[in-house]
Amino acid sequence: MAAAVLAALSLFGQAFAGTWTCGDAHFQTPWHIYAAPAANWTVVDWGPRTGNGGTAYVGYVPARKQWLYEDFHFDGSYSMNTSPGPVNGSWSWTGTYDMGKHVLHGVVIWKRATRTRIVRTFEQTLGGKVVHVAHDSCAAR
Repeated sequence: MAAAVLAALSLFGQAFAGTWTCGDAHFQTPWHIYAAPAANWTVVDWGPRTGNGGTAYVGYVPARKQWLYEDFHFDGSYSMNTSPGPVNGSWSWTGTYDMGKHVLHGVVIWKRATRTRIVRTFEQTLGGKVVHVAHDSCAAR
């Protein structure tokens, strides 16, 4: 059974599937990363089903030769990122975060630090330069 579940998970899902508590010292939310039914996509359900949560879909698009991470936030904002895939265990997602009146451009780097911990780093393009703006982590539950 475990082999069948693993085969159904995308490469991203194989790296990050599980139930997590994610955030920083000030704000933490529950996350669940799992295989989408009957598809080679991964679902990332994060946070509560209110303005502080959302659902993302992650999968590889062969025609584009890239990974997509489309994140629908329950407050109406939206994020779309692409990645070439993992490099040395890190996934670098480049794209936009559309908040309606403002659009941010940047990079989110996901890395499985240990079996029980994911580390994420957020960088934003400001004045043509990429600047580290935040980081958080996820602990297995």
